[in-house]
Amino acid sequence: MKKILLILLFFIPAIVKAQNIPYGNNPAAGNYLKVKDGTRIYYETYGTGKPLVLLHGGLYGEIGEYENLIPVLSKNFMVIAVATRGHTKSEIGHQPYTYELMSDDAYTVIRHVTKDSVTLIGFSDGAVIALDLTIRHPDLVKKLVFAGGNVSAASYRPGEMEELKRLSGASLERDAPDFVRERKKLMPEPERWGEFVDLLKHAWINQTTIPPEQIKNIKCPVLVTAGDRDQYNPIESFVNIYKLLPSAQLAIIPNSDHIIFYRQPALIETMVVGFVLK
Repeated sequence: MKKILLILLFFIPAIVKAQNIPYGNNPAAGNYLKVKDGTRIYYETYGTGKPLVLLHGGLYGEIGEYENLIPVLSKNFMVIAVATRGHTKSEIGHQPYTYELMSDDAYTVIRHVTKDSVTLIGFSDGAVIALDLTIRHPDLVKKLVFAGGNVSAASYRPGEMEELKRLSGASLERDAPDFVRERKKLMPEPERWGEFVDLLKHAWINQTTIPPEQIKNIKCPVLVTAGDRDQYNPIESFVNIYKLLPSAQLAIIPNSDHIIFYRQPALIETMVVGFVLK
């Protein structure tokens, strides 16, 4: 729990923003789309050009974690930043969460906004969702940034999955009251906070393992990146994914744990922008 709270300290500034553009809660850029099961998914768009999609991390994550990248990327792309169901302004829905379900949500939003192929950037849970999109919709994705994700719940470091399983809405309200209070201000149904946490845990616990054959079949260029001290997945797991991909680059970020977009923002900006613009 101490590690989770430490991570949280770096996500709160993206939630309580002291900046001109409130990414993740911006009426000037925000829209809702009702997906197949009736759940309304929130997304924001910035800039013009070829479409680039941002998929944020799980639970603590939100669109605002890309607050440093969006202004840079929107100079060359139409940025589509999607809030995963239950996160911030997206509705929770009533289905047990799976990465496939969240991937379907993202696909519906993308195809509503554009019929073009897209560049995908996904972090943590968003990286898992982005990888699923790339595998199931190969014509959709022309480049992928896979940051801090995994391909199986079995790849977690020993003990990390058990720690995630122990999380609950009540434990988070007790241990991270400021985060929960600010998150509830954005949620359409804040009274369902505990239910949302349980639904999201279902995705973590029941993550479908992506077989090596499917990863080998990914044709688009992929940038695999993670922190050298990622507390959830060992470096070997990222190296193994990189080795399976036919067209990939690998960037292990020095002196960084899981939240690489906060630990090394300048390095990440240079690396990611260079990859997507090439």
